[in-house]
Amino acid sequence: MPLGEGSSRHANRLVIGVSSLMLVASVGVLSHVFSTRSRDAVVEADVVDLATPITGEVTQLNVDVGSQVQPNQPLATIDNVRASDGDLQRLRTALSTAQTSLDATERQLTLLRDDEGTFSRDAAEQRRLTTERERNQLDQLKADLAREQQELGFSQRDLKRQEQLYRVGAVAERVVDRARTAVQTNQQQLAAIQARIRAENNQLDAAQRDLNLDRTRGNIDPTPRLQETQQKRKQLESERITQIKRVEGLKAELKSAETLLSRQRQAVIKAPRPGVVWRLLARLGDDLQAQQKVIRMIDCDRRWLLATVTEGTLKQLKIGSEAKIDLIGEDLNLKGRVELIRSGVDRLSGGVNDNPIPVPVNQKSLSQVRVRILNDVPAPAQKLCFVGYGARVTFL
Repeated sequence: MPLGEGSSRHANRLVIGVSSLMLVASVGVLSHVFSTRSRDAVVEADVVDLATPITGEVTQLNVDVGSQVQPNQPLATIDNVRASDGDLQRLRTALSTAQTSLDATERQLTLLRDDEGTFSRDAAEQRRLTTERERNQLDQLKADLAREQQELGFSQRDLKRQEQLYRVGAVAERVVDRARTAVQTNQQQLAAIQARIRAENNQLDAAQRDLNLDRTRGNIDPTPRLQETQQKRKQLESERITQIKRVEGLKAELKSAETLLSRQRQAVIKAPRPGVVWRLLARLGDDLQAQQKVIRMIDCDRRWLLATVTEGTLKQLKIGSEAKIDLIGEDLNLKGRVELIRSGVDRLSGGVNDNPIPVPVNQKSLSQVRVRILNDVPAPAQKLCFVGYGARVTFL
C-alpha cells in the first residue's frame, strides 16, 4: 500500500473522532441549555398531628416511628379514671323515680279499666231492669185505662137510663144525681190514668237513655260510678302520656350522658388517613392534658420539594412541567411535576403585604418552585418515605 494512501485514512479517522467528540459536547451543552438544575432541596410531606381530646394517661401505644398506618387504625389509647359520673347517677335516679311513677299509673289504669268494665255491665243490667219495670208499669196502666174506659161507658149508660126514668117519674132525682156523680168520678179517674200513662212513657224513655227522673242517684248506683271511673281513667291516661314522655326523655339523656362519660373516660386515637408515623410526642404512661399532641404522622401520598432557581430560568418552567428528582444517598430517581411558582422571594421581607425591598441593579433574584412528587415509586415506611432527604431537582 502506498504511504500517501495510509496517511489519508489515518487523517480521516482523526477527523471522524474529533467530530464525534464535538457532537457529544454539543448534546451536553444543549441538554444543559434546555434543562434547569436547582440548588439542593429537601423532601417534605403533609404533616398530621394527632392530639388527645381528653385529659388522661397513655395506656396503649400501638405504633412506633416508621410504622405504616391505615385509616381508622387505632394508634393509642388514653384513659381518664378521674372522670366524674355524678350526672350519670343523677339521671339514673331520676329515671328510676319516673319509671316507678309510670308503673304505678299503669297499675291504677288497669284497676280502673277493670272497674269500668264491671260498672259498665252493671249499668247496662240496671238499664235493662229499669226499662223492663217501666214497661210493666205502663202495661198495667194501659190495662187500668181500658177498665176505666169501660166503667165510664157503663156509668154514662146508667146515667142515661136514670134520666129517662126520672122524666117518667119512676125514680127520684137523687138517683139521677148519684148516676151523674158516678160518671164524673169515672171521667176524673180516666184522666188521672191517662196522665200516669204519659208520665210512665217519660220514665220509660228516660230509662232507655239511662236517665233518672225520680231521684238523685247515690254512690251505689253503677251509672254515676261508671261516669266517675271513666273520668279518672281519662285523667290517668293523660298523666301516663306525660310520664312516658318524661321516661323517654330521661332515657335519651342517660344514653347521651353514658356516651359522654365513655368519651371522657377513654379516647382511642385513630389514623385519619394512610400515612407513616414520623414522631411519637408522648410515651406510654405519660399524663396528658386535653388537646395535647400524641403522634405526628406524615402523608406519603402528598410529598413535595421547594426548589430554588434563578428568576431568569422561569421562562423555561410552567405549571405542570415535569422534573427529575435525584435523592442524595439513594441510587433512586423520582419523578415530579411543578405545581407552584413563587417568584422574587428575596425581594420581600416578611409577609406579602409588606413593602418590597428595592432590588439593586443587575442582582439576580431567586424564585421558589414547588414540585409535587409523583407516587410512581413505592415510598418505604422504614425510610419515612424519604421525607427529610436531600435532593437535587432537574426540570425537564
